[in-house]
Amino acid sequence: MTVAVFTMLASYRVAAAELPESVRLVADPSDAVVAIGGEGWTDAAERAIRAGAAAVVVRHPGAAPADGLARLEDLGIPIVLQRPLVRADAVLAARAAVDEAGPFAAAVVECHAPAGALRGALRDAVAWARVFVGDELRATVSSFDGAPARNRGLALLEASGGASVSLIAAASHGAPPLGRVRATRLGERLVEFDGDEHRQRFEVGDAAGHRVLPRLFEAPERVALRRAAAAFAAGGPTDDVAGFARDDAVALAITAALVA
Repeated sequence: MTVAVFTMLASYRVAAAELPESVRLVADPSDAVVAIGGEGWTDAAERAIRAGAAAVVVRHPGAAPADGLARLEDLGIPIVLQRPLVRADAVLAARAAVDEAGPFAAAVVECHAPAGALRGALRDAVAWARVFVGDELRATVSSFDGAPARNRGLALLEASGGASVSLIAAASHGAPPLGRVRATRLGERLVEFDGDEHRQRFEVGDAAGHRVLPRLFEAPERVALRRAAAAFAAGGPTDDVAGFARDDAVALAITAALVA
C-alpha cells in the first residue's frame, strides 16, 4: 500500500517521486501526508489538519509559539519535523553508539551558525545533548552575550539523572548557512558527532582502536517521508513536537541568560 503525499515543496516532490513503492503524490491534502515549510509552521500545520491531512511533515521548522506547539500536541496527529541539524537516522545511529559505549564522564556540545540562524542551531545542539546524555535537560548555569558584536555564550545543562553537559554556542560568519553542531561524549569509549545540514560524521574510539561509522547518504526529505508514512500506518502521533518544544525552551533559557 502506498501513502498519499500532498506538497508544493520541490524537494519533497522529488523525494516522493524517488519512493514510488511507499508514497504517491496527490493533488488534495485530504487523507494525505502534507509536507510544508518551516515559516509559521504551527499555524500552517493546523490549517493542513483542518483540511483533512492525516499527517504533517515540516521542513526546517523555525521558532514557534509555545501555545501553538501545545495545540499541535493535543491534536494527536502524526507530525514529523525535518530539523536541519537533527536527522532522525543520525539520531538512531548516535543512540546505538551511545548505548554500546556505556557509562561516560562528561559531554560537550558546540554549535556555531550565522547570527540569524544561531537560535535554531542552538535548539538542535540541545537536541544532540539530549541524545548523548539519554535524558531530558535543563539549564542550570548560563551566560550569553547577544550583542551583535559578540553573540555567543555557554551553558551548563543538567539531566534529571545527575549527568551534565557543557554547551558552547557562537555566531560565526564562516559557519554553514543553518549552522553546525559537534557533540563529544567522553568515557572509556569516546563517541563524537560532527555535522551540518548536508554532512554528518560519527566517530567511536577507545583503547582498542578507532572507527568511523558509515556515512548517511539518504536525502533527509526521504527519511522524513518514510517516518511520516510509518506513523500514518501505525495510526499514532510522534514525539517530534514535544521534543522540539523542550529543546526550544532550553535554548531560550540559554540565550536569555536565565537559570532554569
